[in-house]
Amino acid sequence: MSAAIEVNGLTKVYNKRAVVDDVSFAVEAGEIFGLLGPNGAGKTTTIKMLTGLIRPTSGEIRVLGRNMAKNEIEIKRNIGHVYADMAFYNELTGPENLRFFGQFYGLSKADLKTRIDELLAFVDLADERKKRVGVYSKGMKQRLGIAKALIHNPPVLFFDEAMSEVDVEGINKLRDLIYQLRAEGRTLLITSHVLSEIDMVCDRIAILNRGDLIALEHTVALKESLQGKLFKYRLAHSEPIIDLQLAGVRKVQFVGDASVILADEHIEAALQEKFGAAQISQVDPSLEEAFLWLLEQNQRQ
Repeated sequence: MSAAIEVNGLTKVYNKRAVVDDVSFAVEAGEIFGLLGPNGAGKTTTIKMLTGLIRPTSGEIRVLGRNMAKNEIEIKRNIGHVYADMAFYNELTGPENLRFFGQFYGLSKADLKTRIDELLAFVDLADERKKRVGVYSKGMKQRLGIAKALIHNPPVLFFDEAMSEVDVEGINKLRDLIYQLRAEGRTLLITSHVLSEIDMVCDRIAILNRGDLIALEHTVALKESLQGKLFKYRLAHSEPIIDLQLAGVRKVQFVGDASVILADEHIEAALQEKFGAAQISQVDPSLEEAFLWLLEQNQRQ
């Protein structure tokens, strides 16, 4: 499998400060790749460089084997970009918006009409084609944004916080579309603060913090790498724990019918002695918990 996106030594400096600092990774063709990090980590700056919106201070970007610095126009014809708050003309309908944006790619009127019909069906907006975009929900606008990004049939797609402020139903529909896009063989690079979604859809993830790449791994392997470092327990208990005085405990959260305990030490025996063995079960940390633990360790360095 060949790389669809290659990043080598990518650096962006603003006011003498590197907001992206010597970052390297590759995204394989047909892969769904997650780019994570807290606010200010450099995710948006990285996406802007990968999509040709800004130029790096140094480093190399290759998309579909082509160097961005030498083939920017050709690369832009082969990528699509979905982001939060996609720009549309609210007084126009969905098809009218797609027709406006699609004409910039040189499609004939007949081909553009066929493509718009196909995309409206793909993003489940065919029944909304007569409505003005101004009355669309956030999820509908994001699905129209996917159609907009696909109008020229690009093999590589960038989703930058595309699920931001979308409700549960909208997220489910966007997730289904992401699965379908991968089934078509497209390559997707996704940034999102909804880590549960990243965990569900992404094959691998990279984590940025303060401009540095601090992790690059398959999602399952990343969580497994915390074995022996971060411990998670479920305590079946109808009342929240007010004060758990045990060494190594870092967080206790009541979730309705049980307490979830995170610890830096293996404390199962101590929990069993205090609450009873039948009440305690050890479970795997979530991607969000792994992500926060890695950030904390990196910030201590």
